[in-house]
Amino acid sequence: MTTGELRPDDASNPAEFVELLRQLKDRSGLTYRQLEQRAAAAGDVLARSTAADILRRSTLPRPEVVAAFVRACGAEDQVETWLGARHRLAAGQFTPPPPASDPQSVDAVTTVAPERAGPARRRWFARPAPLALLVVAALLAGLGVGFWIERRDDGRGRAGQPTDPSASAGGGARSPSAGRSQIRPVRSPHLCLTEGRDRTGQYTKEIAVQRPCTEATPPDTALEQVADGMYFIHWVHPVLGKGCLTIREDDPGRNLLEPVNEENCSASASKQVFHFEPTGATPDAYRIRPDRSELCVGLREDDGDVSAAALVEPCTGGPDQVFLVNAVPGN
Repeated sequence: MTTGELRPDDASNPAEFVELLRQLKDRSGLTYRQLEQRAAAAGDVLARSTAADILRRSTLPRPEVVAAFVRACGAEDQVETWLGARHRLAAGQFTPPPPASDPQSVDAVTTVAPERAGPARRRWFARPAPLALLVVAALLAGLGVGFWIERRDDGRGRAGQPTDPSASAGGGARSPSAGRSQIRPVRSPHLCLTEGRDRTGQYTKEIAVQRPCTEATPPDTALEQVADGMYFIHWVHPVLGKGCLTIREDDPGRNLLEPVNEENCSASASKQVFHFEPTGATPDAYRIRPDRSELCVGLREDDGDVSAAALVEPCTGGPDQVFLVNAVPGN
């Protein structure tokens, strides 16, 4: 079969992409068990629980899961189309809303599209300022206080989200302590991020997974502060030495977190430096984001399972992307 009129390129956000995958399964008429069997026959790994989980969520499945799912549904000739659409959404290139006929809605259209197309740090400047604000800014500039208008986002807040009010001078933004730490998913606080392996077998080197905290060392996890709210996540191993978690940029294993030797770690590498943003849920709850990125660290769709891999994915604001970060006594 083919996808027929299903057009993954038309998906404007991850939730719509998942809805199209759900429609693809419905059209195939196959059960999750049958999808698992067809994937295995094609040399893919697609557990029925994985197939069910990706359709229950509104985040993008991993590329290899999308490919296996599409092939199992019988749309082998459409795999590249689906992967291309997923790559576009993962890069944050969402489709802007269609033009509205109401002239009053033009401003909404012209302000949304540039925000999504540009880098995160420039989103502060994307929205045209109302005329009244420009007049006020001019007056303030004449009084010598215009620098408040021009202050840029310092990285601790995102467009559309207020920065932590404790970030003012002298107060200091709430940040985790440097040194030995535990990083625990808020939904599974008995688990810790530590060293493990990709359960799919497609990537064979060490990656970050969640395991019971009682089994999480070695290696020891340690945070090294690079700037305000920004850290290396180090692993310190008694045999392998010290390394920093790095986002893998190539297949297989794209978007997983893997350790690299300390000499290859750089504070200028956005794939190795992470923002720890307070979520406000509890004093030690944070959202972890790669520097200069719209992505967040989360867990694969089986996020409650032992050995579920950590990866970077589009931010959803959901609890599956919130981690408890605690210093280990005796640092």
